[in-house]
Amino acid sequence: PIDLYRDEGKGRDNSKGLDLTDINELTPLKVSLDTWFVDHLLNKNDLPVGANAVMNPANRSEIIGFHQYASKDDMLAMIDNAEAAFDIWSKTPVAERAALLCRIADILERHMDELIALCIKEAGKVAQDGIDEVREAVDFCRYYAARALELSEDDRLEARGVVLCISPWNFPLAIFLGQVAAAIATGNTVLAKPAEQTGLIALRAIELMKSVGLPKNVVQAVIARGSAVGSTIIPDSRIQTVMFTGSTETGTHISQTLAERGGDQVPFIAETGGQNCMIVDSTALPEQVVDDVISSGFQSAGQRCSALRVLFLQEDIADNVITMLQGALAELHVGNPAKLSTDVGPVIDQKALDALNAHSDYMQSHGKLLYQCKFSDDVVDENGHFFFAPRLYEIDDISVLQREVFGPCVHIVRFKGNEIESVVDKINGTGFGLTMGIHTRIEHRAYDLARLSRAGNIYINRNMIGAIVGVQPFGGRGLSGTGPKAGGPNYLTRLVKEKSTPDEDKFNSTVEKVATLSGNAADKHEATRMMDKASWVEKDWRLTELNTRISCVRQLLAKIAHVGIVEDLADDLNRTLAAARSQLIDIEKRLKKPQQLPGPTGESNIIYLENRGNIICYADESVSFDFWVLSIVTALATGNTVIAVVSDLFYHEALVFKEKFVATGADKDVFQVAKLCHLETMLAHSALSGVVVDSSSDSKHYVSDQLAQRHGAILPVISSEYFDNLIQRLVTEKTVSIDTTASGGNTSLMTLVEED
Repeated sequence: PIDLYRDEGKGRDNSKGLDLTDINELTPLKVSLDTWFVDHLLNKNDLPVGANAVMNPANRSEIIGFHQYASKDDMLAMIDNAEAAFDIWSKTPVAERAALLCRIADILERHMDELIALCIKEAGKVAQDGIDEVREAVDFCRYYAARALELSEDDRLEARGVVLCISPWNFPLAIFLGQVAAAIATGNTVLAKPAEQTGLIALRAIELMKSVGLPKNVVQAVIARGSAVGSTIIPDSRIQTVMFTGSTETGTHISQTLAERGGDQVPFIAETGGQNCMIVDSTALPEQVVDDVISSGFQSAGQRCSALRVLFLQEDIADNVITMLQGALAELHVGNPAKLSTDVGPVIDQKALDALNAHSDYMQSHGKLLYQCKFSDDVVDENGHFFFAPRLYEIDDISVLQREVFGPCVHIVRFKGNEIESVVDKINGTGFGLTMGIHTRIEHRAYDLARLSRAGNIYINRNMIGAIVGVQPFGGRGLSGTGPKAGGPNYLTRLVKEKSTPDEDKFNSTVEKVATLSGNAADKHEATRMMDKASWVEKDWRLTELNTRISCVRQLLAKIAHVGIVEDLADDLNRTLAAARSQLIDIEKRLKKPQQLPGPTGESNIIYLENRGNIICYADESVSFDFWVLSIVTALATGNTVIAVVSDLFYHEALVFKEKFVATGADKDVFQVAKLCHLETMLAHSALSGVVVDSSSDSKHYVSDQLAQRHGAILPVISSEYFDNLIQRLVTEKTVSIDTTASGGNTSLMTLVEED
């Protein structure tokens, strides 16, 4: 319903859909699509000199359009234009920016048919995926419009500047416009770089935006190769924020390039890869499991960030579920996505196809092929295409998979009933944390597994794809992304900055200072030992009840209130402690009651705030005592383990802090103290989750640069002029979505009739 997200006149309109089972909606859609397909078919003679042809991935003989790559000079001119436009756009009233986004949503709905056609022909999507794509783009526009109005009430914040948005080919309209809408809603101007495979959809979207009043140069499309953007735009200091969806490897490279610019850490919002798993125990309803596995693993040819890759089946039911999955796969229609009867279309390009074929070869010696789908008759090899037959495999362990397999492949792993928690540990151990599915009829088990999981989106007794904007905010952690979640209440906060900004001159550490941060062999050994100890206790501290954590930190504050050595360091200890106590109250309010999100009847969607992990709280001579204390208090109370890396100025005080904290009953390794000579080794440790540094510290750039050189997750340098904003930076978000209609057990029991 259109008013699904409205409450007493407030809120936003729901996007309009199409029912492909309704002949009255299906017939005009088919006519419209067929007309578009004919009208937009080109031949080579239609292409301008130097143009790049865009071809249908389902039939490479079809040319559906063309584009031309921007030169280096073109891209530099775009940055000039965006910077010039920012001055006016950032001062445009938020209400006007929000109204524009709502008009954009309306024009997208009016042009839904042609946008679906573009999704089919350029991205190889089937019709239903095209419908969902347009609806998500519409929802992003309306949701961020409403959220921008709310955020504007905080007058401490302002737009950042020119934002670079790098979007993927698998959601060429939804993610493209989601990034753009968020950036312009908050007053930024945008350089929007769509994937090379799907530039036509992006260009058409911008044309529609301009038709409803988008000012010149507020959004500019950058049609260029990724390498060219990486060498020209990303290093440019005028780019104030980068938004990216793509591979973990590319995300790491972008992070390193940004760090090489020097200065403060550039905000980088990344949603990267995943090794997404579903756990099915013996109480699950097999019919529902099969339905959810098919949609989660094979819809969109498995080319979703959220798609199922590994299916853990309890051994008691594995054989039966596998047989049912084989039967369901046999019914899939793999073929031309332009046909409304098609279930699975092609993969996007030759590179994707080659990777999947290589995986198929690898699995011949590392797994067992359980089923491979057949192509439909409309898949004609002579035309050239990128079809890959969906496959179901069985493997011994998740470790068999060396990387994410981005396509229609699901891998089954069997487990014993008493191993279910260790399965979650194995999944967490991959370092990825995007989506996870749980199928069980034991309610407390579902919640326990969801609590243990480090995935950003948990789906219980339902499929694990198709996150709805504002209902299931989407995004991962660890190797799967930086947060905050797209389509969630906190996303726009990373696209604005606090008006009080640090002094840029302090950001370049001297050679002498850097030397004190590295240490000798003994220092490196000790640093590694401390990080290891922190990682060993992190899980227990994270799972400790919030009230207990808050109590421990409150006791710490009470114990240090009358310690002379601490009083000597503080300008006003009573003021600092009062601010810390106030921070604890705020943390308790935010974390104690998770946010219930709107949605349809029969579904529960809740967003939880959880810890980041193992945090360094850094303090040298340039760091204020207030910030240092508040960073420790906030990190501990939000469930993080803390290593206070401090200069000699703070060292003895830090030891007192540790002593008093251990006296509260907390594990001695939840809060540790290290010296500056330990920092370099700790920054490279795989267990690290982030670093808190005062904005006044002259070591911020050094820390940022070291974090960018790491292998693994992209980590933040956390700082804030305002202590309430520090809370949001020290937590991560987890969305738990539950099909509440499935919690009653085997629904077939409801149809049983008692015999006479």
